[in-house]
Amino acid sequence: MSYVPRLYDEIVRDLLTTLTGGTVAESLVAPATDVALVPTKLRDRPVRRISHLEGFVGTPERQVRYRFTAADFELVSTSGDDNNKDALRYRDGGRRPIPGTVLTVNYYPVATRPVPVNDLNTGSVVRTLMETVAFEQAMTYQHLDQIYRSAFLETAEGRSLDKVVALVGLRRLPAGHPVATMRFTRSSAGAGRIAVPAGTAVTDDEGNRYLTQEELVLEPGESSRDVMAAGEEPGTAEVQAGALDRLEVVIAGIDRLSNPAASRRLGQAESDEELRRRSRGAFHGAVRGTLDALRFHLLSLEEVKDVSLVEEPNGVPGELRIDVAYFTETDEARARVAERIRQVKPAGIRVLSGAAARKRVQVRVAPTLAGTGLAGPELSTLRGTVEQQLVAMLNAVPPGGTVRRAPLTAAVMEDPRLVDARIYLTPDGGEESETLTLASGEVLDVATPIQFDTPQTETASTGQLDVQVSALLVLHLTAGTTQAQAQQALDNAMASHLSTRAPDAPLSFDSLAAALRDDTRYAIVRDESTVTVESGDRFFQLSDGVGSYAPAPNETLRKQSLDLQIREGGL
Repeated sequence: MSYVPRLYDEIVRDLLTTLTGGTVAESLVAPATDVALVPTKLRDRPVRRISHLEGFVGTPERQVRYRFTAADFELVSTSGDDNNKDALRYRDGGRRPIPGTVLTVNYYPVATRPVPVNDLNTGSVVRTLMETVAFEQAMTYQHLDQIYRSAFLETAEGRSLDKVVALVGLRRLPAGHPVATMRFTRSSAGAGRIAVPAGTAVTDDEGNRYLTQEELVLEPGESSRDVMAAGEEPGTAEVQAGALDRLEVVIAGIDRLSNPAASRRLGQAESDEELRRRSRGAFHGAVRGTLDALRFHLLSLEEVKDVSLVEEPNGVPGELRIDVAYFTETDEARARVAERIRQVKPAGIRVLSGAAARKRVQVRVAPTLAGTGLAGPELSTLRGTVEQQLVAMLNAVPPGGTVRRAPLTAAVMEDPRLVDARIYLTPDGGEESETLTLASGEVLDVATPIQFDTPQTETASTGQLDVQVSALLVLHLTAGTTQAQAQQALDNAMASHLSTRAPDAPLSFDSLAAALRDDTRYAIVRDESTVTVESGDRFFQLSDGVGSYAPAPNETLRKQSLDLQIREGGL
């Protein structure tokens, strides 16, 4: 919430207009760029004369307050009756306000009550009284402005600034406080950017402790930099040059430190500007009570993907809406977010919190494999790897972000077993596409498992390969069913089921058991039955709920054997 004091000339103008029967400070919305007529009619119409019109010119990003004159606008009638003027219209070639901004207008209606006085000449009793009242009001506005500015680090002064910095535990350094210049030097192996935070403690061999007062950053190529340090207490002893050579906490990339000159005591108390400069680092570290602080603390939670903050969502000062996008939304995650908001939010601010809307999306991958393709287990492993990569990348897309084809393809193409891949996204209620843009406050909800098309291969296969499948089934036969009858039915069903298996329809014990099921003849003892797949010199065993085999495009599953073990007792 901001505060802008009213100026003396504005107050005088409105007081005199009100005293003489006019209407003051009525708000209108500026018309669109290609429209000259202001859309809202004046409230106290018909209107005789407009005495003041003010708005904003320039661009939406850089607005400048401007007083419009009769060369810019005219008073018109929307009904065509010149005796019933009720609206404003901007002239061609005149200055135009920024569309959608607020115009402030003072005017005199045609019908007004008789005014008690009409002597408004400079020096008259009435005008002198009005100007005196306006002066006192303007002074009050300025006093309130000083109070408002005293609450902010950049504008507070004197004792007010002392109270502001006290919120993060800082105090103005008094006269006589010991200070020293510290020099931090980069190690020969230290590369890149090295940051030394404000408040870094350095000591000498006698335990005298000094704290750096600002953040120091060594940019790449800089070998050393200096920063001021102050004694931890006013009574901290002064030290000789080179004495402060110990870090309490080691900083990676810093080889050595020292104070090139002996410490000294301040001849006068720290100035406002020096205190402000020193306090900025402390406020950055405290990160409380600001929008950036809320965003930083919420994003530091591992359950949170992104955060959207909106001030005055309902047009009410003092309200803040926070929409949180979760990686995994649980009761525990919501509780941690609520507690973090309570700890960090500004005092007196009402927070309206909620979760970001979730857009459900189906993912389809059309892969092209290197060489002649992969065997079933390797293909299953590749699918799992690709699915893990895509789900992680899509879940990381922030609200309002865009999913693009190139980054997704580049991520899955890091696997050497793939030479190409097309990735398609289908949002609920939408059409399939290779790109997707989220609305503000909306995150992706990826449907799993991801759909994989039958893989293409870079090199045509030299021929089909037969993969042999054997099964050992333990059965309970129904009354009247012989083992021979069960064997014949199971042989036919197994061969039929194997012929339907493909890269996108893998073989598993569960799928085979479902295809072989016949409750009128037998029941399979699932936990004692197994299926064995032989591909070349490799063997894979499938059991109840464990394992699967996806044949490569050039592989055909063939039934090698089906052995039955009949358990006594029947069904």
